[in-house]
This record gives sequence, C-alpha cells and structure tokens, in this order.
Amino acid sequence: MEYNNLNRSFDELKFQFEKGLTIESHKKGTRYFGLEKVKEWKSKFGYTFNIYGNDHFIDNKPHFHFDHKEKGVSCKMSFEGEIFESKGKNEIDKKALKELRYFLSMDRTQELIVSKWNEKNPKLKYKIKASTQQRV
Repeated sequence: MEYNNLNRSFDELKFQFEKGLTIESHKKGTRYFGLEKVKEWKSKFGYTFNIYGNDHFIDNKPHFHFDHKEKGVSCKMSFEGEIFESKGKNEIDKKALKELRYFLSMDRTQELIVSKWNEKNPKLKYKIKASTQQRV
C-alpha cells in the first residue's frame, strides 16, 4: 500500500467540497462527478500524509505527519485528527482541518493509516476496535 492511496483519497474528498458539497451531504451519499482527461494523478491541493518507520507514540497514540509545503504547514496528528505538534510556519486552515477530521472518521481511512502504521512500526502495532484505536 502506498501513501498515494491516502493522499489521493483526501485530495478527491477535498475536491468534492470545493465543488460545493458539504460534509453533511457527503455523509448522505451525495457525490459530484465530473469528467476529465485520463492522466497520472497529481495532487490538486498539496496535502501529504506520511507515517515513518521506527516512530514513537505521542500521548500513547500513533500519529502521522500531515504537510503542505507550499503553505508552510507541517503537523504531527493523531489518527482522530488531534494536532500533537505543529512545526510549520503556518497552521492548517480551519476548513481543511474540518475536512481532514471528517476524512479521518471514515472506516476506510482508518484501515489505511493503521495498516501503514503497523507496517512501518511493527513493535508498536495498533488495531481498530469499535471506532477507536487500541494498542495490541
């Protein structure tokens, strides 16, 4: 599994919101569909997820790095969207943070990030249990 899955999924969700959908309408199943020329995927919004190997817990929780280089955003975040640390010169804007937290609430997103964490940090395995992460 590559990071492109996470990056692309968030990018596509953010695209839905840019086209006028709300989180509430997305939860109800409404989607925007547009046709565009088939090409290699490239982020439209510049946000990237990273989970590093041999990492550590923060407040007894796994974390990922969420960055946007052009905007000067560099954060360490919990899998639920809590910001543990922000080292960039700027913060995530409120709208993007709300969209990110919604994205993180999705089961498929949780499966992807927990799987990537466990792959990169086999001594600190986590599993999803009743919509919350539990240390194994």
